[in-house]
Amino acid sequence: MTLLWVLVTPIVILMDIVAIVDVVRRRLGTGATIGWIILILILPIIGPAIYVIARKPSGGEVEEAYLAEADRRAHRAQERI
Repeated sequence: MTLLWVLVTPIVILMDIVAIVDVVRRRLGTGATIGWIILILILPIIGPAIYVIARKPSGGEVEEAYLAEADRRAHRAQERI
């Protein structure tokens, strides 16, 4: 059982840190930021999963996805010629 905790604990800590950094970078507002951080800290395994599922992509992420799709379509069109 100890080996399980030794393997799982670093993964959980890493998930929590990544989720908290993302919450802070997004600048959701003071209340929302504090709420997400508290949820992530109280529910260390489920909290980051809930955050990742519930978060909406930022404008920059949407634009990057749009440009990547446009590049793929242009590349496919050139291959057909």
